[in-house]
Amino acid sequence: MNQNQKFPDLKRSSILIDYYASGISVYAIAKKYSINKRTLSYWIKKYPIDTVLVSLPAESNEEVMARKEVNESDEIVRLQARIKALEKALAFSKLEIQARDMLIDMAEQQEKIQIRKKSGVK
Repeated sequence: MNQNQKFPDLKRSSILIDYYASGISVYAIAKKYSINKRTLSYWIKKYPIDTVLVSLPAESNEEVMARKEVNESDEIVRLQARIKALEKALAFSKLEIQARDMLIDMAEQQEKIQIRKKSGVK
């Protein structure tokens, strides 16, 4: 949704209730509802919600920390997978460069011409 788009009161209220009830970040809620995080921050300041109505259920510190650890471990797994994918892409790129260099070397030998520019020449 566009930042300038008008939101019905009910939609805006449901987004704010979700924000307060879930305990997740402004960024995560904004992403979930495809709205600008500045818009959500503005709503939080402009339309305070009665905390009695949407207060979080009583949780022990251990439960809160366990939930955060699960989210962090999911993020770690996701980042590790991304690292592996990037390492694979890098290895492929290195092989591609090596193959290109070999092809240029062979062409220079067979055609007896200089294909690569000499370093330092402009």
